[in-house]
Amino acid sequence: MSEVLKMLEDLENRLWARFGNPLAKYTKTQTDVHMTYYVGRLMEELGHKWVNPKNISGDHEDRAYYSEKALHDAFLAGQLLARKSNQELAENIRAEIKAELKSAIDEL
Repeated sequence: MSEVLKMLEDLENRLWARFGNPLAKYTKTQTDVHMTYYVGRLMEELGHKWVNPKNISGDHEDRAYYSEKALHDAFLAGQLLARKSNQELAENIRAEIKAELKSAIDEL
């Protein structure tokens, strides 16, 4: 079993070396806040539960714990939404280029 854990740790280290922390210099937007609520709803729809822990003084901390499966589902949803958004952007660019070409040809 320790070999499997070592393999997972090596994978984690390689991914961290490759990607680092993409959020380190990112400034969050209002859209990001809205998408957070969307992902929360998605997690509920998929049956994922979360735990809001209490800190030592008894106050609720500003955090929630999800399972590894829930994190994977949220990550995958983000990838799929980004892919769809990129496809829509590419289609819009192609449509604009076609319109410009048609206009240029019509003006010949």
